[in-house]
Amino acid sequence: MSNNPYLLSSRPMEPIVTPIPEVADRYTIALLKSERLDPTEIDPDDMQRQINYYKSGLNLDDPDLNHLVEELYKANSRIWDAEHDIRKGQDEDLGLEEIGRRAIHIRDLNRIRMKVKNDIIDLTGDGFREAKMNYAK
Repeated sequence: MSNNPYLLSSRPMEPIVTPIPEVADRYTIALLKSERLDPTEIDPDDMQRQINYYKSGLNLDDPDLNHLVEELYKANSRIWDAEHDIRKGQDEDLGLEEIGRRAIHIRDLNRIRMKVKNDIIDLTGDGFREAKMNYAK
């Protein structure tokens, strides 16, 4: 019996398999971190291990999957760019109107990201379709 308070029960648990769209998402985010963050902000060796780990779970030799992973990378890159000032704490001088405009833009970019992840599900049959709550269509 485990004393770990984070386990739901004391019975042995099966490992949770990460669906392909989530692996692809984590892979592209790890690539972006590796490319865009200064080595003083990350451990480059650990980041490369993460990239290799996630990449090993993707069949990038499949042209359709490879194309969708590239599209997911582009979507995450655009989100990263849109969130840059906020992430760096440089949003104090922005007015509420500008912050609202950026929030709507990020929401729209997340819709694109969600669609690509759903396209990966359609291609592979693996995972759960994403549906964001409270997103106007």
